[in-house]
Amino acid sequence: MATLKDIKGDQIRYLDQDPVVQGIAGGTWASGGDLNTARSYVGGQTAGTQTSAIMAGGFAGGTTQVANTETYNGTSWTEVNDLNSGRLGAGTAAADNSSALSFGGQTLPGSIVNLTESWNGTSWTEVNDMANSKFGRGGFGTQTAAIASGGNPTPTVAVESWNGTSWTEVNDLNTPRGNHGTCGVQTSALANNNSNSSGETESWNGTSWTVITSYNTAGEGRRMHGSNNTSALNTAGSNSGGDITNTEYWDGTSWTEIANTAKGGGVGGSAGSSSSALLFGTYASPQAATEEFNAAPSAGIALQEGMMWFNSTSQTLKGYGLAAGISVATWASGGNMNTGGNQLSGAGTQTAGISSGGEVGPSTTYANSELYDGSAWTAGPALNTPRAQLTGSTSGTQTATMIALGRTAPGNVANAESFDGSVWTNLTSANTARRGNPGGAGIQTASLVFGGNIPPAVGNTESWDGSAWTELNDLNTARSDLGGAGLQTAALAVGGSGPTGNTEIWNGTSWTEVNNLNTARQGLIAAGTNTDALAFGGNAPVGNTEYWNGSSWTEVNNLGTPRSNLGGLGSSTTALAFGAAPATITEEWTATAAVTTFTTS
Repeated sequence: MATLKDIKGDQIRYLDQDPVVQGIAGGTWASGGDLNTARSYVGGQTAGTQTSAIMAGGFAGGTTQVANTETYNGTSWTEVNDLNSGRLGAGTAAADNSSALSFGGQTLPGSIVNLTESWNGTSWTEVNDMANSKFGRGGFGTQTAAIASGGNPTPTVAVESWNGTSWTEVNDLNTPRGNHGTCGVQTSALANNNSNSSGETESWNGTSWTVITSYNTAGEGRRMHGSNNTSALNTAGSNSGGDITNTEYWDGTSWTEIANTAKGGGVGGSAGSSSSALLFGTYASPQAATEEFNAAPSAGIALQEGMMWFNSTSQTLKGYGLAAGISVATWASGGNMNTGGNQLSGAGTQTAGISSGGEVGPSTTYANSELYDGSAWTAGPALNTPRAQLTGSTSGTQTATMIALGRTAPGNVANAESFDGSVWTNLTSANTARRGNPGGAGIQTASLVFGGNIPPAVGNTESWDGSAWTELNDLNTARSDLGGAGLQTAALAVGGSGPTGNTEIWNGTSWTEVNNLNTARQGLIAAGTNTDALAFGGNAPVGNTEYWNGSSWTEVNNLGTPRSNLGGLGSSTTALAFGAAPATITEEWTATAAVTTFTTS
C-alpha cells in the first residue's frame, strides 16, 4: 500500500505546535501611537523607517492646511518645529527623522507651489525650488538624493531629481500620475497608480521607468513601503467600492495579497520597508491613526503548500494548501458593469478580464465589450456582430481572445471574432451555427467549442487552430447552457440543459463521463482547468459554487447573488462572476492557501 511518503516524497510530521507562515507573507499589522494632529494628505512617502519617521504638513479638514511636523520613535509621535509654509499633498524623502526633504504641495484655497524645504533634525530651511509646481507628488530617497515623480492637479509624467542643492528634470514616467505611492531610493524605486481603474506600477532603475506587473486591487492614493524595486508593500487606498484595506507584497516578480490594514483610505503617510512598515493618516477625513507592519519571525517550522502534520498538543491531523483555502473562500463585491446583461461571454483573469456580447431580452442583443482591471469596468470596442448566448467561457486573455457562435435577433450565427486589445476582427465561421451558450476552452489560436442549441440541443465539438475549424467527437450528452473550461486538448464540460449535472473530460480526442455536479443546473459558468475548476451560478437561479479537484465536486461558498445565464472567467482561486440579474453586478472569488483539520477515526 502506497504511503504519503511514497506519493509525495514526504511524511506526516509529528509536531507539538502548528507550523506558521514566515517572513513578509506571514506578517501582520498592529496599532501604533496616534498622531498628535489628525490629518490626511500628509507629507510622507518615503518618510524614514518604522522606528524613525517624519511627517510634515497635511490637510486638517475644511479649508485648513497645517505646517505641523511630527517625528516617530517607534512608539509615539512628537511635535517638533513646523514647516515654514504649511501645505498639503507635499512629497517627502527621508532616510530617518533626523534629515528630510519636503517639496511641492498645495496651500488652500488653491495655490499650488514648487517650494522645497530641508530638515536638519531641528528646523526646516527653504532651499531651491522645483521646476514644476505640483501637489500629490511621489517622493523617495534622502535629504541629499531624492526623486519627485508625477503630481496634480492634472496628473503628469514629469520627474525631477535632487542632488542636495538643486532639482534637475530626468526621464519621465510612462503614465501620468498624481496622489500616487512611491518607495525606494534614488537608484531603485517603485511608483504605483493614482487611478481607481488601474493597478499599473512602474519600476525606476536610476535612469528610466519600466511598466511592471499590475497589483491585484486597484485604487486611488495607495501607499508603498520598501527600500528598492525588488521588495515592497502596497497598502490601503480607496476605489469605487469604498476604502481599501488590502496589503500586497511585491517580490520583484509578482504581487501577493497578505494581511490587511485595520483602516482603509488613501493619501496618508508611509515609511519603512517591506518587512517593517509604518502607515499613518488616511483619506476622506483626517485621521490620527498609525499602523505598524512586521514580518513574521523565521523561527520554528514554515508552512508549505501540501504539508501535513499531526499536532500532538491538540491531537489533530492537519494540512495546508490551496485546496483548503478554496473550501473557505467567499465571493466579494466587485465594480458594477456599465451595461451588463444576460448570456454574456467572458475571458481573461480577475484583474484583466473581458466581457463580450449579451442581451436584455429575446429581441435585443448587444455588440458591447467591457474590460475589467480588478476593480472597475470600462467600455471596450464593439463586436462586428451583436450577439448573445455565445461561448460562455471564451478562449484567451483580455487582449487576445476569440468568441464564436451565438444568437442574433432573430437567428443563430456561426461567426467567430478575435480581439487584439484594440479591435475585433472577423474570423472563419464555425461549421455548425448554434446558440445556447456552448462551452468554450483554450486560447485565442487553439480553442474548443462544444454543445449548444440549434434547436435541438447538440453535442457538436469543434476545434479552432487559428485559421480553420475542424469537427471532432461529440459530447456524450448533447446539451446547451453548459460551463466550459480548460485547454483545447484538455477541457471540462459541466452541467447544461435538462438541467443536468453531467461532467465530461476532453483528452484531445474524445469525451469521458466523470462524476456529476452535486446540484444539476444549466446557465452556469466553469472557470479553471479540467483538473482544477469552479462551477458557479445556474438555474433556478442559484448561487451554488462547487470545486472540481479532478475527480469529484465539493460544495463551497455560494455567490452573494444567486443568478443564471451570467458571465464568468478566471480560475479555481481567482474568478469573476458578472451580469445576469441584476444585469450589472460583479462578484470576485479569491482563495489563498489555508490550514484545514482532518476528521480522523
